[in-house]
Amino acid sequence: MLRQISVVSGKGGTGKTSLTALWARRAEAVVLVDADVDASNLPLAFSHRERQRHRFVGRDVAVVNETLCTACGLCADMCRFEAFRTVQRDGGTGYEVDPLACEGCTLCSLACPPGAITMHPHESGEWFVSDTPYGPLVHAQLGVAEGNSGKLVTQVRRAAEEVAEAEGRDLILIDGPPGIGCQTTAALTGADLAVVVTEPSASGRHDMARLLQVIARFDVPALVVLNKADLAPDQEDPLRRAAARHGADFIGTVPFVPELPRVLAMGTLLSSPPPALLPVIESLWDTVMDHLGA
Repeated sequence: MLRQISVVSGKGGTGKTSLTALWARRAEAVVLVDADVDASNLPLAFSHRERQRHRFVGRDVAVVNETLCTACGLCADMCRFEAFRTVQRDGGTGYEVDPLACEGCTLCSLACPPGAITMHPHESGEWFVSDTPYGPLVHAQLGVAEGNSGKLVTQVRRAAEEVAEAEGRDLILIDGPPGIGCQTTAALTGADLAVVVTEPSASGRHDMARLLQVIARFDVPALVVLNKADLAPDQEDPLRRAAARHGADFIGTVPFVPELPRVLAMGTLLSSPPPALLPVIESLWDTVMDHLGA
């Protein structure tokens, strides 16, 4: 049976991606997913070879046929997103569409009197299937200033499920995005377990609590890991209590390891991980798998 673990955080910088990458070393028959499509970092932790590349069409955008356009201006008046702008063409003023501002609602194409506006697919990014030493990795990159990130996360997860089925793999490990936006909800939907990585600070505790409220809405069991715990030991007990209030199991802590930024910068996190981290990471992974029922 295919199981899915989504590793998420209430804010950026908690160490979520590093923990996910280190857990990937222990996982068996796994497909890895980077669901942070705005800032994909998990591929940076692995040596990987691209197997597939696909374009992502997030929405349709309006396109003006300048031959048919009578420059009546109705489209610009009706567009609440202010996607239309005037341009000078031979024979006078016309209109064109800013594809980054267009939300694809189709109102302009329905209202245009001469039928000069049609909707066309807009490429918003790309998604990939790559091979790593630890299993296939499905990841993506949204274009600059593009939207529909939740839709792209859904596409990436669907592709991961297809890879898992085709290759007989029974676990999907998702490196989710930070925060509580649509990317996060897309990364949590249908997951069997959520692991929240937080840090020892008041903001970390607040953002963890907010994220746990979202996870509860999806009826997904949640675990909490406190990273860099020894930087502020007095924060551990408040974090434990906050996790318990939201029905999450606090499963352990990870120490701050000063050499971690260096191995991350050198790209050797997985080939030469800091020895002090390994026993802790392995113990936490065993606990995660126990909760998953594997």
